[in-house]
Amino acid sequence: MLPAKRVPVGIWLPALFGNRFLATASTILIIVPDREFRRSLEFALEVEGFAVASYASLSEAMATPAASSAICAVVDDGALRIDPFAQHALARLLKPVILLVDGFSPAGLNRESTVLTKPLQGRDLIEMVRAQSAPSPTAA
Repeated sequence: MLPAKRVPVGIWLPALFGNRFLATASTILIIVPDREFRRSLEFALEVEGFAVASYASLSEAMATPAASSAICAVVDDGALRIDPFAQHALARLLKPVILLVDGFSPAGLNRESTVLTKPLQGRDLIEMVRAQSAPSPTAA
């Protein structure tokens, strides 16, 4: 029997996922206390080719290398309510934030962020993450 030929990842990944996989190689932080909702967001972003790092709290996320390399953070307003130091942690993040709110609670952010109201459409989240991960026209 002949040994299987190894094909470099750089060849077959674009064939499976198209160039969008290579364009979105950086990480998206997901910070959502509710485990099922967090897993749902992970799945939606991974299916679109994004790498994700997800955490139940801001303090947990900030203690990881993913916090500095992420393109943006998707933060549920529940994470802001349960963590008394959430505002300070977000200020240190220095990344664009997509805040998921339930419509009944105040956003609570002291910085500019994009707000999505729950229940949200997965397509809306994907479009916002893509907009955050697109190269800035001034960066060229």
